[in-house]
Amino acid sequence: MAKLRNSYSDVLLEISEKRGTLEKDKEQVMVVRDTLESDEVQSFLANPHIPVPVKEELFQNAFSHELAGHVKGFLSYMVGKKREKLIIPALTEYIDSANRRSGRIEAKVVSARALTKEQIESIRRILARQTSLEIMIENKVDPDVIGGFYILMDGHIFDCTVRTELNRMKERLKRGMQ
Repeated sequence: MAKLRNSYSDVLLEISEKRGTLEKDKEQVMVVRDTLESDEVQSFLANPHIPVPVKEELFQNAFSHELAGHVKGFLSYMVGKKREKLIIPALTEYIDSANRRSGRIEAKVVSARALTKEQIESIRRILARQTSLEIMIENKVDPDVIGGFYILMDGHIFDCTVRTELNRMKERLKRGMQ
């Protein structure tokens, strides 16, 4: 599945690069991805009983004049090939690849409370030093995180949560008692 997702993303990326519209297309793709991510839209797209033209009409209504022809074509192709479930992953991969080519990478920091600007900047500096890339951070709040935070970046998870530390301590104590 990942290989297929990457091949769709790569084709769209190649078209953007040939046209010299990588940054503009990336912005459009981000809007599309963010719009299509909702559970309701995903259920609609994944429903096999809804005809392809009706799904394509959703794209026309939602994005009418905003999208480049090749981005609209990508969406129509995916729906026509019954690859609706791959649209979001392929668009996310496209965004990540476009960012990497521009020397940037997205990181999502999930914490129990919103982080301060200073905390976000500290995390950004550390990640930038590790990757030699410009880091764009999105802070999400998840009350299920007891304390600490975890980072989702480039397919990796860096877990610095209290829950994980407690589980590690529990495992060390179990090993020590055996």
